[in-house]
Amino acid sequence: MKKILFIGLGHMGSSLVKGILANNNFKAKIYGYDAFKDLQDKIVNSLDKLTAINSLEEIESEGIDVIVIGTRPDAIDSLCSQLDKLNLKWRTIVSMANAVDIERLESNFKNQKDLTIIRMMPNMNASIRESVTAIAHKDASKEKIDFVVEMFQNCGIVEIIEEVKFGTLTAISGCLPSYVISFFKAITDYAIEKGFEKEQAYRIVETAVIGSIKNCANSGIDLRTMVNQICVPNGSTIEGQKVLDNDGFENIIKKCLKAADKKATSKK
Repeated sequence: MKKILFIGLGHMGSSLVKGILANNNFKAKIYGYDAFKDLQDKIVNSLDKLTAINSLEEIESEGIDVIVIGTRPDAIDSLCSQLDKLNLKWRTIVSMANAVDIERLESNFKNQKDLTIIRMMPNMNASIRESVTAIAHKDASKEKIDFVVEMFQNCGIVEIIEEVKFGTLTAISGCLPSYVISFFKAITDYAIEKGFEKEQAYRIVETAVIGSIKNCANSGIDLRTMVNQICVPNGSTIEGQKVLDNDGFENIIKKCLKAADKKATSKK
C-alpha cells in the first residue's frame, strides 16, 4: 500500500485530502503535516483516516512514497531545503505551488538521486470531487504518473499538459471558481433583491448555469451562433445581451484571465 504525505493542510491541501479519502476503494495511507499545529490538529481530528506526522524526519521512518507539497510559493524553497536533508531516493514529489516550475523545484534538491518531481494544479472543488487537476512532468515513469493520476481522479478529472501551459491552466481552472462565484453572486443577489428567497434563487440559478454550460459544450454549435439563436428579436434575452456586448463583457473576462495567467507564469 502506497503512503502519501500532504505537507500543507490549508484550504486546498485539505480539500484534496477530503476528496481522496472519500473513495474507500483507493488503497493508500494518507498522512498530513502542517507547520501550524493548530490547523494540523483541526484537520486531522476532523478526518478519521488521516494520520498526522509531527516532523519531516518521519518521512523516512514511515516510508512515505509520495510527498504532496501544498505550501505557499514563498515558502517552497525553504521547505525543499529541509526535505533535501533526507534520503528521498525513489520517492515522488508533487508540488502545487503556483508559478514554481519543475526546474526551480529540481534546483532545490541538490542531494537527491532518483527523485521524481511532478507539478500539479487543482482547484477548490476537490473537496466535492469536482476539481480539474492538471499535471506536468519531464521524465516521470509511466507507473508514477499513473499512480498520481489515479490519486487525483478521486477529486475530479485529471489533465496531463505541457508545463508551458500551466499559467493559462491556472487562470481557466485554478482561479476560475472565484470568477464563477462572482458571476453566480451577481445573479442570485439580483434575484434576492427582487424578492426571491435565497435557497430558491440559488437552486434556480445553479440549474440554469450548469444546464447552459452542458448544453453549449455538447451542442457542436459555434458559441456566438448559439447566443444569436437564443437572442430572438424584440425578446428579453437580446436586451440583456446588448448590455453585455456594449460593455465588453467577454473582453473583461479575457482581461481577468490574462492578469491571472501573467501572475501564474511570473517567476516568484
